[in-house]
Amino acid sequence: MTNCRTSSKNLSLVIAGALFLFFQACVHVPQKKAKPCQTDPAVYQEVLLKLSQEFKALSGRVKVHVETERGSASFTGDLYAQSPGRLHFDILGFLNRPRFVLIKDDEIIAWKDFDSGRSYMGPLEACPGFPGEFPFSPLFLRDFMRILFLNFPGPFKILPGENAVSPCDFTLTCRWGTFDVTMDPQVGLPVFLKGPRDKADMFQITFADYFRSSGLDVPREYEIVVKDVRMTFTFKTLQINPRISEEVFVPLVPK
Repeated sequence: MTNCRTSSKNLSLVIAGALFLFFQACVHVPQKKAKPCQTDPAVYQEVLLKLSQEFKALSGRVKVHVETERGSASFTGDLYAQSPGRLHFDILGFLNRPRFVLIKDDEIIAWKDFDSGRSYMGPLEACPGFPGEFPFSPLFLRDFMRILFLNFPGPFKILPGENAVSPCDFTLTCRWGTFDVTMDPQVGLPVFLKGPRDKADMFQITFADYFRSSGLDVPREYEIVVKDVRMTFTFKTLQINPRISEEVFVPLVPK
């Protein structure tokens, strides 16, 4: 009986010692260091050029949150987009009933607000605007495709940052103008964009939650700040370069 108790006690001590050593090993495991930023901006230019050339379409369920001086609103919808200028956005309400549908095919747009019954179909430039809860505009819709990287404003060039605070800060020049841009060294793509410089109508975009799909790194979240409007687009599901039926982008007023 004494031998059994001694053996049991010894076994307990061995297990306790092993657990202690394991815990110590875990505590002292070297932390994986973050990848440092490249000093050569050509590295990031190559990655962004690849994305802008190969990223042609997306589809997914997206949550939109809008903040303005008048208040805030959130809604969820299904978004289909195809480079260079095709867009279909179904905003859904209670029990997934349609609240607002927008279809854009290049310079022709059709939309309907099911709450008020208002609708429009015609040239993008002549669009009278949307209900206040959906603060889109013809100009924003045109730029939105570029914001999603589906119609990036090339040709562009990434240069060393002027007065850079971080080694990840660079300057991006394109036909939009000149922007301050912060790159993510893990994926080699922007996480922050602000500009155009020296213009009153500056905007800023934050890109977050990059993930890999179809061989490309694409963000799941976009935050856009334009004047007093802040919009966040968070994709709950997202497919990259899916096959989308041509009928999805036919600009007809929904019934």
